[in-house]
Amino acid sequence: MGTTISGMTGRGSIRHNNRSFTAANVDRSRTGQNVTFCNEDLKQVYHEVFDEALAAYNAKKKKTRDKIPDYYEHIRQSKQEKLFHEAIFQIGNLNDCGCGSPGGERAAAALKEFAESFQERNPHLRVFNMVLHMDEATPHLHVDFVPVATEQTRGLSTRVSMKQALKQQGFESLGRKQTEWKAWMEREKASLAEIAQAHEFEIVSLGGGRPHMDLPEYRAAAQRLEAVQEQVTAAEQDMAVLERQKKALGKTVRRLQAAEKVQVDLDAIRPEKTLTGAVKGVTVEQIKELKAAAIRGAAAEQEVRELKAENKQLQSRLPSMKEKLKEAQERQELISENRDLRQQVAYLEDSLDSERNFSSRLLEGVGAVLDFLDRHLPEQFRPLIERARELLPVPELQQPEQEQERSHTWGGMEL
Repeated sequence: MGTTISGMTGRGSIRHNNRSFTAANVDRSRTGQNVTFCNEDLKQVYHEVFDEALAAYNAKKKKTRDKIPDYYEHIRQSKQEKLFHEAIFQIGNLNDCGCGSPGGERAAAALKEFAESFQERNPHLRVFNMVLHMDEATPHLHVDFVPVATEQTRGLSTRVSMKQALKQQGFESLGRKQTEWKAWMEREKASLAEIAQAHEFEIVSLGGGRPHMDLPEYRAAAQRLEAVQEQVTAAEQDMAVLERQKKALGKTVRRLQAAEKVQVDLDAIRPEKTLTGAVKGVTVEQIKELKAAAIRGAAAEQEVRELKAENKQLQSRLPSMKEKLKEAQERQELISENRDLRQQVAYLEDSLDSERNFSSRLLEGVGAVLDFLDRHLPEQFRPLIERARELLPVPELQQPEQEQERSHTWGGMEL
């Protein structure tokens, strides 16, 4: 049976990748087998990559408010771009490439080769953290990178942009079903498949693009997929039986048609009775031909009756087989939709984090304003300032901000 290649979007937990903390599915006794290809400080990478372009950008701005003091913080607070992205790659699964098994060792070797050539294949994806995990169920590679777009006319000449970075690597969006990211991921999976084949893996394609799942989630999804595949296989086998029966019936029809063409020349047979009661005018050969034709006809008719009965029985089963096949296809579509929903949930979670960060920064700004007023307003206004502080929400509660007519309000205080 073939081995699959998986490529998915990761959550981007650098502390987890570098084992700053240990999750429940990690075998600590094997953590020493993990391979760290690079582990750089993200802020330093931002300085290295963007400082020159940032200085040139700020030099063109006359007003201080239009300048960007810190590009790292600028992107961290952005709602359009992320500080970095993560992709996870894996060969096989627990059954054929589990850690510690021969397949797992070959998978690890292939992933190492893939990791070492990743940056060369992707000059616009600046890798700052890359780790091969050997202390979980199967070997898999975490790649964390910053998408770097160069020679840009808007904003910084060198800036963070996944869309533009992948475009500069030759990947164009063809719509929602084929984005730059999906096209790039397929290319990377193809590269990994080629390397895996050199390590004696027989690669089969089962699709991809799913988000990274925990081991229990993955096992449940794999079991559902296996059940659907079994139903599809059973339906295909039944359809194959029907097709064979159809071909057999066709052969019988052709034999009957051929038998009709081999007719005995009845006009040449003119039997006559003699005075003694014997028959003349019929040769022995003609009698043999008549007998053979009768036998062939009777046998063919019996075979046709049997095949018609069997075909009728199979035809009665055909609707149920089609229904099973339809159900299997619908389940496959549900699994695909489930993958899309997981990706949407991940995107919404990222958006929610961004909104929470914005709310937190806004609250800090309000607090700073109140501190300033407290220091500079006359004494008689301080009760009002204290009242305003009481109206601010407690940060630990993470109360959502309410938007009313393009303004933010907390407890009736409008900004």
